Amino acid sequence: MSTDSYDQVQALLGNIAELPCDLNAHIGEKIRLVLWARNDTVIYSLDARDKALEEGQHWSNEQALGGRAYFRIATDPPSLVIENVKESDAGLYKCRLDFKNSPTVYHSVNLTVIIPPQKVIVVDERGMEYTSTSQLTPYSEGSSLRLTCISTGGWPVPKVSWWRENALLDDTWEVSSEHVTSTVVSNTLTIGRLQRNDLNARLTCQAANNNITIPVSTTVTLEMNFRPLDVKLLNKKPALSADKEYTLECVSSGARPPAVMTWMRGSTKLKHHRETVSSNANVTTSIIAFIPTLEDSGKILACRAENPKIPGSMIEDGWKMDIHFVPQVNLDFGSKINSTHIREGEDVYFECSIKANPWIQKVSWRHNGRSLHHNTSAGIIISNQSLVLQSITRKSAGLYTCVGTNSEGDGASNPVVLNVKYAPVCKSHQQTVYGIARQEQAKILCDVDANPDTDLQFKWKFNNSAETIDIQQSHFQVERHRSTLTYKPMTELDYGTVLCWAIHETIGQQKIPCVYHIIPAGKPDAVSNCSILNQTFDSLFVSCVEGFNGGLQQSFVIEIWDFHSQHVIRNLTNHRPVFNVRGLEPGASYIVRIYAVNTKGRSEVQVLQASTLKAAEKQTGYSAEASSVKPVFLNMTPILGILIAVVATLILVAIVIVLVMRGRGHTGEDKRVPKPNGGLKSSPEHDKSTVPLKKSVEEMPDVDDKNPDVVPHSSEIDGIDPDEKVFLERLNNTSRFYETIPRAVRTASRPDPNSSAELVNNVKNRAPRTGREEVTYAELSLPNSPAYHPGTLRHQPIRPQEPIIYAQIDPLKTAQCVPVGVHEQQTQTLPGYPLNLPHPSSEVETYSWKSIRSSLPLLKESRV
Repeated sequence: MSTDSYDQVQALLGNIAELPCDLNAHIGEKIRLVLWARNDTVIYSLDARDKALEEGQHWSNEQALGGRAYFRIATDPPSLVIENVKESDAGLYKCRLDFKNSPTVYHSVNLTVIIPPQKVIVVDERGMEYTSTSQLTPYSEGSSLRLTCISTGGWPVPKVSWWRENALLDDTWEVSSEHVTSTVVSNTLTIGRLQRNDLNARLTCQAANNNITIPVSTTVTLEMNFRPLDVKLLNKKPALSADKEYTLECVSSGARPPAVMTWMRGSTKLKHHRETVSSNANVTTSIIAFIPTLEDSGKILACRAENPKIPGSMIEDGWKMDIHFVPQVNLDFGSKINSTHIREGEDVYFECSIKANPWIQKVSWRHNGRSLHHNTSAGIIISNQSLVLQSITRKSAGLYTCVGTNSEGDGASNPVVLNVKYAPVCKSHQQTVYGIARQEQAKILCDVDANPDTDLQFKWKFNNSAETIDIQQSHFQVERHRSTLTYKPMTELDYGTVLCWAIHETIGQQKIPCVYHIIPAGKPDAVSNCSILNQTFDSLFVSCVEGFNGGLQQSFVIEIWDFHSQHVIRNLTNHRPVFNVRGLEPGASYIVRIYAVNTKGRSEVQVLQASTLKAAEKQTGYSAEASSVKPVFLNMTPILGILIAVVATLILVAIVIVLVMRGRGHTGEDKRVPKPNGGLKSSPEHDKSTVPLKKSVEEMPDVDDKNPDVVPHSSEIDGIDPDEKVFLERLNNTSRFYETIPRAVRTASRPDPNSSAELVNNVKNRAPRTGREEVTYAELSLPNSPAYHPGTLRHQPIRPQEPIIYAQIDPLKTAQCVPVGVHEQQTQTLPGYPLNLPHPSSEVETYSWKSIRSSLPLLKESRV
């Protein structure tokens, strides 16, 4: 049994051809012999009669294929491969398969050898030939195009087609000669009317006879001439002034090559003009300087554009010239406008009547001398000789004029006054914050701007976080466009915001009220962190940090008291707590008092003690012999540290060294009290929320004993003047005792600080201690402080914090503990800080000496 099958195979000349032969005709049957034949001549064989097919013996007919063929078994399907295909290889091939038991099978394959076209040329109607990529001779816009494409060579006969970019234009061809080696095929492309979009069009003619190779092609680019599309004479003027020079500009676009420009006045060609061409050669601009004369009235001034390569392509633009005069203008409101009663928010329009010969070029509008422009979003609409103002505001009021403009100049109209009546609004630059103390009466002024500003009525309201209350008319007065409210806050809820409205019975009520803030006012807080930054033999430079101003403007006062005579020798006022006091006596001691003042009174007084350098000492810095300043109020804050670093870097380094030494030598002093579990907690007197800033030596960073700002111990002042020695010893003892008393107790029942006699007597009358007695002060915190309950602040008074009771402990008398200021009512004073301690509260608990002694290691000790 035999089976025939038939396949078509194409191979490109010079490439390879694969002729398939299916070996699976009888599945499972062994193939003994494979034979390939052409024209009944065996050209190839594979003998596998005594072995496997993969190991069979290959044989090729050298005369038939010249060793260019081999049978490939591994491919699917197995194929006879012919390399370097030639034209003579074309024909019918047969594959014969012999099996051991099954009948022989035949498989036929027809091989076609493809020969690509040789070349393609393009010929135009003028007979000019173009090969590869070329540019055609320019065609004029609107003309026709005829191109013929000729392909030579190739087999089978190639298809010849015209393409524009990727679009097929024409695929009809004609065969002039059909032969394997001399085939001629042509295709003619015709375009009836060329358009502007045909410029630079790429027209491609290609010939192809297979889908294996790239088609042979020739591309030509279409070049064209264009007529001018437009011509425009810019800055046309409907009127010209005689004997005045004008620069006229004419623009033409669309011509290729660029248009030729010509200026005409009537039938006369004008000269002396210049042309410029844009970078893309599409726009031509011509400029001429023209001086008209009276004879030119009624003549046409024209600009022409033309492409000489295209007949009939000339176009022109121009206008008729005339002579004009300055317009005569009259302005008035629109016929339906009542100019005496124009309100804010209404629409107003003006009519501008103009007489001109000939007519005007434009109409412009002015408001208070400033030009108005069409702006619909702002409510300004300008249309011909009308001006419309929409939703006018009080800023729209003023003088309006319209101006007609022609070649001769500007004609301004009569001014028209627009009087806009508007509802009241708050005047700017008013006082909006009032600092008022409780039960103090104050006048709050509400001043408004209105038109008309007569017959105004006012209403006031009070608002806080809890409620809004209408204020009765009896509490305020009205005087034309202002109202004055008499206000007296009685409780803390009376502080907040008051609002004021003004109403006009015909115009309306004020939309946005005037707002005034009422804040608590009182005496200013005391200054803090006072220090003497520089001392000379006749001056002191004192600087402090200002406190809260009490809601009012404050100023600062410094008083310089002579320490011995107790008289004020300097009194200075400044808007900042910084003073440079000059003209002092060299080597003298002074008491410095600083306080803040506002209209509610003055603050507590900050007191420093200082002295000037002796006249014989020329030092500009600090020294132990030249200064006796005791900076008991110096507090090393970051700001003060920066100032000190700027003034003297050496002083800052010395303080850092002393702080390190102090930390090593005085680790036993701790301003904290023991917790129940044995730890430490901060003492209530150091809570910054309730206790003022520190002013005593113990609360400041320690300084070196040799620092001139520190009062030396008694053993170190033997060489000082006796009077001054006694003062320093007492002051040292006083300050160390005074440090242990909390400020809340210190400031209670204080005598008048202005009494200088009492201030010094408190120091002089104190009996000094002798020798080196050691006195220990124990700090005890009372736990029974009333708790604060939110929500009861308004109805219940705040119970003041219980003071810390300080006891003077004598270690030699183990059975006695005397609370200072409790049983003995003992008083300790500093200069400027007279002190009367309050009687102990009934709630003070009694502590046994045993309980005190058991916690003694944890108590703060102060030795004098």
